[in-house]
Amino acid sequence: MPSAEHLDARVLAQPSLPKARQWLTWMAYHYSRLPHGDGWQEGTRDALIGLHHCVACAARRLRGNPTWDLQGTMTDDTESLEDMAQRYLRRFEQINRRDVPIRFEATLDCLYGALRQQVRLGREIDTMRRAGKIECDVFVDEVNRTAVEQ
Repeated sequence: MPSAEHLDARVLAQPSLPKARQWLTWMAYHYSRLPHGDGWQEGTRDALIGLHHCVACAARRLRGNPTWDLQGTMTDDTESLEDMAQRYLRRFEQINRRDVPIRFEATLDCLYGALRQQVRLGREIDTMRRAGKIECDVFVDEVNRTAVEQ
């Protein structure tokens, strides 16, 4: 029977990890192998890592787990999830999109959308933790028979 360390190594070697904390461990281990360079490449890598960090923090706060930062140090919840996501979004927005090769534009658009979604999710989680619930306004489109969040 394989050891726990062997199984952990196999899990962390693949790009389909089930838990946010495992992704943070994977990224710390593979950080130097992630594509990077000057300008947009470094900005994109940092935005991806920041987004993963936001997801891990959001999951941890929803579960009430202890706080660990990217370096593995225990910290307090001193920054709201929305502020954290806004910080990574602002860094991403500093990328000079004129430097990005055309074939990567859609990928950066997708990352931008994910960062913006994380801002909203962070806001909603912060509200839920503070108030105990969230309320979303929903518009019901009778013609298309769909519900749309406002």
